[in-house]
Amino acid sequence: MPANSKDLLRKFCMESSFLGLKYFYLYPDLLSRCYWGISLISTFFAALVLSWLLYCRFLEMPTRITIENQYEPVENLPYPSIALCSPNQITLSALKHFNRTLVEGNRTIDFQIACPVLLGFYEFLGDFDQGVISHVEALIEANRYHAIDVMGMIAQKCEDFLILCLFEGKAYPHCNTLFSPVLTKVGMCCVFNNVYQFRHNKRNEKTKDFKLRRIPEKFAGIGRGLKVVADYNPDDAVDGTVVNAGATRVMIMESSEFPSEDESNLVRPYTESFHIIHPTYTYCSEDVKALPSYSRKCLFEHEMRVRHFGEYGSNDCSLLCHIDQIERHCHCLMHYVPFVRHDRACNISSIPCITAVKVQLTNWHEDDCDCPRDCESINYRSVMMLGNLNALEQLVENP
Repeated sequence: MPANSKDLLRKFCMESSFLGLKYFYLYPDLLSRCYWGISLISTFFAALVLSWLLYCRFLEMPTRITIENQYEPVENLPYPSIALCSPNQITLSALKHFNRTLVEGNRTIDFQIACPVLLGFYEFLGDFDQGVISHVEALIEANRYHAIDVMGMIAQKCEDFLILCLFEGKAYPHCNTLFSPVLTKVGMCCVFNNVYQFRHNKRNEKTKDFKLRRIPEKFAGIGRGLKVVADYNPDDAVDGTVVNAGATRVMIMESSEFPSEDESNLVRPYTESFHIIHPTYTYCSEDVKALPSYSRKCLFEHEMRVRHFGEYGSNDCSLLCHIDQIERHCHCLMHYVPFVRHDRACNISSIPCITAVKVQLTNWHEDDCDCPRDCESINYRSVMMLGNLNALEQLVENP
C-alpha cells in the first residue's frame, strides 16, 4: 500500500542528514519542538547572511589574476633590461691615474692600500680604521672630489669590461651604443635597454625620450638573442678588491625599473652562460581598474610617485625603503640614488654607519615596507646554463 504524505514526511525527517529535523519526532512535546524549530530557522538565516556577505566581499575585491601566456608572439614583447656588473670595482690603472690628479692635501697615505675601504658602499667589510677613513676623505675633499666621483673614476669602464656584443645580426666592438654605465647597489654596472644611466661621472639620471627596444621577428628565437663577451681583467685589479670571487653579476629587470639584484645570477670566470628568460605579464581587468586602490590591493604606475624614482614600481618602492633606513640613521643619501646632489650623498666617513644599517636590514621583511604590488608589470625569470671554457682544450675537436 502506498504510504501517505505524513508517513513520507516522518521518514524523511528521521533519515535526513539535516540533523535537527528528526528531533521533531523524537521529542514530541511542544517546548522541544519550539526549541528545535527556532534553532533550525536561525541556522538557515545565518547561512543566508554569510552567503550574502561573501558575495558582497567578492564584488568589492575581485580576483586579481596573473596570466603567463606561452603563445604570445615574441615580437610583441619588449626586450628586458640587462645589467652586467664587473667584479673589478677598483682598477689598478684607473687608480694610478686618479693618484696623479691629487695635488692638494696630505698625500702621505698610500691610496692603493687605503682604497679598498670604498668597497664598504657595496660589500660587508670587517673592522674599519677610522684614522684611514678620515685621512682618505680629507684627501679627496682637499682635491674637490666626492666619493661618487671617485667610484665612477676607479671602477672598470664598460668599454674595457665588455669586449664584444652581437645583437640583431650586427657586431658591436666594446658594445658601443648598446650598454651604458649605471651606479647600483652592488657597484658600477653596464646596463642595456634601461632608462637610468650614470652621466658625466657625477650621478644617475633618467634618459629623456628613452626608446624601448622590441624584438624584431627576424631576430627572434634561440641563438639569436644578445651575446656579450666580457673580461673583468684580474691583472688590472687592486689586491683584495675583486668582489664575488671574480663572478660577473647578471641582473634582469624591466626597462623602467632601477637595476637591482632581485632577479640576478652570478657567472663564474672562464665560463659561457646561456640565459633563458621567461616573461610574465601581470594585468588587471577593466572592472578591477575601476576599483579604488585600497580595494584592489595594487597600484598603477601613475597612481603614486616614488621619491627619487618617479612613477610607481614595487621594486623601486622596496629599494626606497632601504634608502630611507640609511638616510634616517646616517643622515645622507646612498650614492646610487637618481639625481642625488653631492651635498646630500653619503661620503666615505658614512661607510661604518652604512654597514651597520645593512647588517640590521638582513632581518628586513617585506611587511616592514608598505609597497603594494604592481597592477600591471612584466616580470622576468631567468634560467641559466653554464659551460666551462677551460674544457675546450680537452675536446677532441675544438669548435
